Amino acid sequence: MPRGNRPTTKVYDLAMRQTAITIVVASCLLLAACDSSGSDSDASTIMATALPSPTAVATTTEPPAPSTEAPTTTIDTEAQLAAAEQAYLDAFDAYIAAARDPANPALRAEIERLYTGPNLESTVSQLDSFVEQNWVARPAETPSRTIILLPPQFLPDRTDAVELVVCPVNTERFVEVGGAPDGSDALVTDEVTVLRGLVRMILIDGQWKSNSGEQLAELSSPEECQP
Repeated sequence: MPRGNRPTTKVYDLAMRQTAITIVVASCLLLAACDSSGSDSDASTIMATALPSPTAVATTTEPPAPSTEAPTTTIDTEAQLAAAEQAYLDAFDAYIAAARDPANPALRAEIERLYTGPNLESTVSQLDSFVEQNWVARPAETPSRTIILLPPQFLPDRTDAVELVVCPVNTERFVEVGGAPDGSDALVTDEVTVLRGLVRMILIDGQWKSNSGEQLAELSSPEECQP
């Protein structure tokens, strides 16, 4: 959405804005990879997808046991790794789209197609929280994006599970629709978050899906993105 067409937004509660920077807004789901279980679950909910809190620490989750599959050739292997990488990028885009319209059933269906396991649960939970609080993402002048630092590699003795290292950059502006006293949209946070994370993708019925992962580091700028 061009900046000139955005609804008026106002920051009407500074304390709320500061709290929002450490809540469910931008990182877990942008990584399209985080399991928010464990003692740090409240923080890690905000870490991608769709993997989105700057201080989040996700719990490592092993992918499900492999299904029986025929051995793959080198060409098949290269194609599968490329497909897994594209699926991660698609999952990232799907979360951004859904965050901008979290109640949209078609966008929710795309989340269901591209996520599974802990990542699906945390992504759906996050979108549900946006709907409940009447929050939506608005694009900033610099688009949110993700950088693949280390391309997908198969897990040992697996042909249906890969890991890749990524650096998602979240620039989305989150607003509470109609949340200001005058009825205009209220800014929740416009904090830019940059993370380095490990993503696990698994192959289910021919479709690579974002399953789990963990945050490796919180960065101060996109220039710090490196393996």
